[in-house]
Amino acid sequence: MLQILIGVAVALIILSLFKKNVPGTPPMIGSIPLIGCFHKFATDPLGLVRKSYDKVGDAFTLYLMGFKMTFLIGPEAQSVFFRGSDEELSPKEAYRFVTPVFGPGVVYDSPTEVMYEQLRFVKDGLVLSQLKKSVGIISEETEKFFEEKWGDSGEVDLLAEMNKLTILTASRCLMGSDINKALGQASNLADLYHELEEGLNPISFFFPNLPLPSFAKRDAARAKVAAIFDSIIKARRRSTEPRDDVLQVLMTSKYKDGSVLDDEKIVGLMIGLLFAGQHTSSITSTWAGFYMFNNPEYLEQVLKEINDYHVEENNGEINFDGLRKMTRLETIIREVLRLHPPLIFLMRKVMEPITYKDFTIPAGHLVAVSPAVGMRLDSVFKNANEFNPKRFDPENDESKTPFSYIAFGGGKHGCPGENFGILQIKTIWSVLLQKYDLKLGSVPKPDYTNLVAGPQAPCKITYTRKQKYFNKYRFNPNPSFYTN
Repeated sequence: MLQILIGVAVALIILSLFKKNVPGTPPMIGSIPLIGCFHKFATDPLGLVRKSYDKVGDAFTLYLMGFKMTFLIGPEAQSVFFRGSDEELSPKEAYRFVTPVFGPGVVYDSPTEVMYEQLRFVKDGLVLSQLKKSVGIISEETEKFFEEKWGDSGEVDLLAEMNKLTILTASRCLMGSDINKALGQASNLADLYHELEEGLNPISFFFPNLPLPSFAKRDAARAKVAAIFDSIIKARRRSTEPRDDVLQVLMTSKYKDGSVLDDEKIVGLMIGLLFAGQHTSSITSTWAGFYMFNNPEYLEQVLKEINDYHVEENNGEINFDGLRKMTRLETIIREVLRLHPPLIFLMRKVMEPITYKDFTIPAGHLVAVSPAVGMRLDSVFKNANEFNPKRFDPENDESKTPFSYIAFGGGKHGCPGENFGILQIKTIWSVLLQKYDLKLGSVPKPDYTNLVAGPQAPCKITYTRKQKYFNKYRFNPNPSFYTN
């Protein structure tokens, strides 16, 4: 009897400790002692966050097997997240789980001052002059890809094709023609990066080194990618040929103390930079295609932009100035990112207690925002679940409220590759819509099983090469011409 009473007492103590909300802290979500709502978070993280927001408001804490993750949802709450100093909210401490992908001593696995210097090196490689040069490279590689891989007609998985194409074009921009020499075919690197991506899921955030098959594949893929990039760096060091790309910037960059990046760190930065850009561009390119072809009004406007700015003004050649004028395609991209941001959570580790409204979020908590939830609030974006690129038109820009549009993060930790990514997607679709007539089905459902969320595969489309190259005589303003 005594043992039973002791057991009950211990259970009640554990339960009370688990369920007890410290006065002044955000409401705690989770009903299973010790485990909390970890299972729901692992299987349907966005559903859990949205339901919690609807139930208790814009600040709440999820209890996840010993971890306490406080979510801040909506522009006002999100401002606390993005305006917090690194001394209060540390991205470095929150993102250590990407170390198996990026490598030791790279960005989040390095001291804070080193992390910022490494990020500065990356930004130095993505200046405007580099972006302008990238257009020709992306256009050339895209033309070559479709010519060699697609032919005259067929059926493909658009997401898989965009994975191959975006990693091919991005790696060529970052590493020049060296990447072409190192790779037999683009799909090899795309497949390896897919395995890296599969190794980042809700479980990896908490336990990145568990003996799981997906983590083993992640580690094996990382080793293969590192070997490819290391061979490129070593070959370049032996060469006297002048280079002008991001890799060269990293190879010649110096820390404030005069030291340079060793090859291992350069490899890690290249893996991280390509990873950060490739999955966003491939996923967003796929969504953009399906939304355009399911909304003929906007498809027609994009086709007209191609005709006006590339065909009539530039004889079909794609250049930086023409892409910059394609405002409708850009609003489509931004709207797709609002509806389907690839990164569904952004996180920090609370190092010093922070306050929001009447709540105090204690040190030791993880604090997070969810672009996928925060950008689908009707209180922020009118009819938030509807596809409406016009909401980003200058005359009625719904994203003017600070920290309402967070597809690229915000504050000093905003994405340095935003302009490159948009430019890449614009270029790819400008080439594709000039060369092929396409048929796409309905918009696919999202896949939220990984921390990097895309459309559920496969995303089948059919294509037929245009009889003549897209020009002002070929242009047909009737969008049904391209979809039926």
